[in-house]
Amino acid sequence: MTEHTPETESDGIALAALESSGAGWWRILDVETAWWSPRMYELFGRKAEDGVPSIQELYKLYHPDDATLAARSIMSLFRSDEPVSLRYRAVHPSGEVRQHLTWGRRQPPDDQGRRWLVGMVLDITDQVDDEHLIEDKRAFRFVADHTSDMVVRHRMGVGITYVSPASHAVLGYSPAEMLGREPASLVHPDDVQRIRTLLADRIARRETVSTAGYEYRGIHKDGHEVWLEANPRLVVNGAGEMTEIVDVVRDITARKQAEAELHAARIGAEAASRAKSEFLANMSHELRTPLTSILGFSRLIGAGGGLSEGDRGYLDLIRSAGETLLTVVNDILDFSKLEAGALSLDPEPFSVAALGEGATALLREQAEAKGLTLTCEVDDDARLTGDVTRLRQVLLNLLSNAVKFTASGSVRLTMTTDGRADGTTLLQVSVTDTGCGLDPAHIDQMFDRFTQADGSVSRKFGGTGLGLAISRRLLDIMGGEIGASSDGATGSSFWFRVPLATTQTEQTESDEQAGAALERPLRVLLAEDNPANQTLIAALLGSMDVALDMVENGEEAVRAAASTAYDLILMDMQMPLMDGPAATRAIRASGDLTPVVALTANVLPEQIEQCRAAGMQGHVAKPIDPRALMAALSEYARPAHEKAAAA
Repeated sequence: MTEHTPETESDGIALAALESSGAGWWRILDVETAWWSPRMYELFGRKAEDGVPSIQELYKLYHPDDATLAARSIMSLFRSDEPVSLRYRAVHPSGEVRQHLTWGRRQPPDDQGRRWLVGMVLDITDQVDDEHLIEDKRAFRFVADHTSDMVVRHRMGVGITYVSPASHAVLGYSPAEMLGREPASLVHPDDVQRIRTLLADRIARRETVSTAGYEYRGIHKDGHEVWLEANPRLVVNGAGEMTEIVDVVRDITARKQAEAELHAARIGAEAASRAKSEFLANMSHELRTPLTSILGFSRLIGAGGGLSEGDRGYLDLIRSAGETLLTVVNDILDFSKLEAGALSLDPEPFSVAALGEGATALLREQAEAKGLTLTCEVDDDARLTGDVTRLRQVLLNLLSNAVKFTASGSVRLTMTTDGRADGTTLLQVSVTDTGCGLDPAHIDQMFDRFTQADGSVSRKFGGTGLGLAISRRLLDIMGGEIGASSDGATGSSFWFRVPLATTQTEQTESDEQAGAALERPLRVLLAEDNPANQTLIAALLGSMDVALDMVENGEEAVRAAASTAYDLILMDMQMPLMDGPAATRAIRASGDLTPVVALTANVLPEQIEQCRAAGMQGHVAKPIDPRALMAALSEYARPAHEKAAAA
C-alpha cells in the first residue's frame, strides 16, 4: 500500500507536537489505512518495515472483546463529521495487552474531493488514575483546542475540569469562566431532566460510547437559547463507576432554524392544500347546484314535447351549454384529485362492446347534427374487469374531441382485444377522424396539462386543456398508455391501450337498462333545502311509482323518519339547522335502518366517504342523471318484507 505522508508545514508541526507527547497519528482514506506516524508502529508493537496495516488487519490488532466496538467507531466516522473518541485494548505480537485512547474525525473534502479521516492514539496503560490521564493527554488537548466543536471534560463531584477554546464561539464563555461549573447550569431548564434520564439509561446499560448524539437547548452567556448537539463518552473506573464525562458539543442552531423554517413551510403548504381542497369542494357544490336545475329541467321540457322547432333548438343550446360547464367542473376536480394522488380505481366486470356502443350513442346526436358519420367497430365482445367509469371517461374525451374538431366526414371508433401470456387482456382503442389534423410537432405537448394545439383552439371550441392530460394520468394509473398520430392535413388518430383482467362473469344489464322500472310502489323521503331541486326531483320521481314526502332540513328529516316507515330516504348533504351526515347519524342512533342515499353536489372522494361514515348506503351526484337516480331506487330501497316487519 502507498503511504500518505504529511505534505504541509502545519502537518509537520502537528505531527511533531503529537510525537513529542507520546501520541501516534494516523490517516485513513477510502476505508483503507493510508498513513501511520512512526509512533503508531511502537504503540502496536510492530516494525515500520511491516508496512501500514489494512483496515481488516488493524481490527486483528485489537483485543477480541474490543474489535467490534472499534470497527463501529471507525465506520461511524465515514457517516458523520462528528469526532469520535474510544478507549480500547491493543494486543502486541508478543501477547502483551496495552490500553489505548484514540480520537478521530472526518475532514472537509480536499482539492481533489477526497474525505480523509485523521486521528491520534495515546498509550494510557501506565497511567495511575484518570486524574493523571487528564494531565498527560497533551496531544488530545492539542486536537481539542483546534476544533470548532466545544470539547468538555466533566469530573463527577468536581464539575468541568477542561473546556476547549471553542466555548467562546458556542456559548459565549471563555474556558476559564466555565471551569468548575456543573454542565447542567448551561442547559435550558426544560431539557435538564431529559438529558439526565438519557445519561442514566446509558450508565445502566454500561454503554460508555454511543454514536447517537443528544440534541438540547443551551443557555448562551448573554441569555439567548442555543441549540446544541452533544456526543458524550462515559469514563468508567475499574469498579464500574462513572467518574467522568468527555463530551464533544456542536452548535446546531442554524440547522434547527432551517428545520423550523422547513416545518413551517410544510405546514403552510398543507394549509394551502386544504384551502385549495375546500375551495374546490365549495366551487363544485355551488356550480353543481344550479346546473342540477339547468340540465334537469331542460331534459324534462325536451321529453315533454309540444315545442316548436325553434324552441327545441334553444333548449338544446341550453342543455349543451350546461353539459359543457359540467365537463369543465369535472375536469378541474379530476385533475385536482390526480395531482394530490387521491384518485383510486374501482374495477368491475364490463362488456367491451357495451362500453364502445354506449359511448358512441352518447355522441351520435351531436355528430349527426354536424352531418358526421359516427361508427363503432368491436372485433370481440370480450368481458374484462377494470374501472369502466374511468375507461368511459377517456373514451368519451377522445370521441367528443374528434366530433368537436371534425367539420365534415366521419369519426370511427375501433376496439380490439389481445390475450397476453400473463393471463391479462390488452384492450386497444383508437378514434380516427377526418378533421383538420394535427401538427406532428405539437402532438406530445397536447397531453400536458392546460395545453391545446394553439391559443385559437380554446377561443373557438372552448375547453380547459385538461381532458387529454387527465386521460394520460388515468391510463398511467391503470398501467396503460395513450398517444396520437397525424399527417397534419387529413385528420388524426388518437389511441390508448391498457392491460385488464379477463372475467367470465355473466353479462349484466347496461346502465340504460338497469332499473328501467320499479318492481313495486315506493314511499320516499326527500331532504332538500333548494326549492328548484325539490321541484325537479318531484318531477323526475312523478313518472315513477313513488309517493314522495319532502322536508327542508336535517331536523325535519329525523322527525319524519321517526313517524313514517319509508322505503328510502334521499338526503342532501348541505342543509340549514342540521346537515345530511348529522341527520343520518341521528336516524341511525334511533335504531332506524331505513336506507339513506346521498343526493348531493358534494362529489369529492373524501365527501363521499363522509356519507358512508355517517351511515348512508349510496351516493347520487348532482346534476342528477335520471338513470342513476332510478338505479339507486332499485338497488337501495328497503325490501317489502322489511317494510312489513317495521310496520
